[in-house]
Amino acid sequence: MKKTLIATMLIFTTFLFIGCNNSNTELSYENFDNPNETYCQLSRIDGVYKCNKTSIAFDTTIDITFYVIKDNNYDIDTVFNDISDIIIRYNKYMDAYNEYDGINNVYTINNSQGPVEIDEELFLAIEYTLDNQEIVQKDDNLLFNIALQPVLDIWHNARYNENCIDAIAYSRCPIPSDKTLSQEFNTNPNDIILNKDNLTIDFNKENMGIDLGGFAKGYVSMIIEEYLNQYEDASYIINLGSSNVLVGGYNYLNKNGEYTIGINEPTYLGFSNYYLVATIKSGFSVVTSGSYQRYIKNLDDYDDETIYHHIIDPRTNNPGGEAMAVTIINNNTGISDILSTALYLMNYEDALAYVNETDNLEAVWYFSEDDIRTSENFSDYFYYYER
Repeated sequence: MKKTLIATMLIFTTFLFIGCNNSNTELSYENFDNPNETYCQLSRIDGVYKCNKTSIAFDTTIDITFYVIKDNNYDIDTVFNDISDIIIRYNKYMDAYNEYDGINNVYTINNSQGPVEIDEELFLAIEYTLDNQEIVQKDDNLLFNIALQPVLDIWHNARYNENCIDAIAYSRCPIPSDKTLSQEFNTNPNDIILNKDNLTIDFNKENMGIDLGGFAKGYVSMIIEEYLNQYEDASYIINLGSSNVLVGGYNYLNKNGEYTIGINEPTYLGFSNYYLVATIKSGFSVVTSGSYQRYIKNLDDYDDETIYHHIIDPRTNNPGGEAMAVTIINNNTGISDILSTALYLMNYEDALAYVNETDNLEAVWYFSEDDIRTSENFSDYFYYYER
């Protein structure tokens, strides 16, 4: 399945970062020597260095970019190393399918009997998720549920089944049967037992588990943002897999200090041109959820053109959503993945009403090239890109 993983990672590259002046005035800062020959190179603006580090975590490409001027009071080597440590640490904590020496992680929790003692960082991540996963509901039903692991495990095993046949943009795999998915699962998050005094997690019922994959990148973005708050003059783009992008500080490449992010048209065939541009200020995230990012087709029925993607609706235990993709902008990166997932699974009318009633939240629903729908104040952040 290595071929499939690589293809999936490429499809995840849905954003292009653009630094453009919003006037004809040339920007210029005081020139100085390259702050780090390993990571930095002079940008198109005099006196501004673009420093970039790329790594692999959470099954995707992580891209961290800083814009550095002479008066910045931080060391780029230290910052990149600290951020890398955060990403590596949380990648291990939230891994549901691998164990690591010296760490009790999600895999450990799901494969243990009785209370499991975990590090405070993982405990706080689980607690934060449980406190916030009810932010968007439909008829009292959770649309984001970290206790859905028994169902998610079935779909994970389907995607990575040894009988899957790879194709250029997708794999054909055995699809779970209706009988399998309609059985009773213990997925009530109220049955998760957290003990803050001794930092343990346990379950009230048998065959339970948690999955933080749908929440991880937004939460890790928040942890990185909290770390970077100590550097008031930091100018950065945190790109955790391109489906989750956080910006911070003043963008020296734009005269108004904002960040301009191009959003690619979703496609099942790989790369595409961007069709939207988002212009956002420090502290805002751009997050996309969609069926095009990680999906399979039915191995046992080649006439079945259904896209069986990775966003599972807790109400049906099947892939859900009406649109091909939903892109949101909000200023709380910690809950951004929860929001985008829940809004994707809601029907358009309900999701639109929710977005329109929520401050600092806008969204775009991509159904097809000829059917793109937007929230009420869409134009405050987005504009269409004309090729």
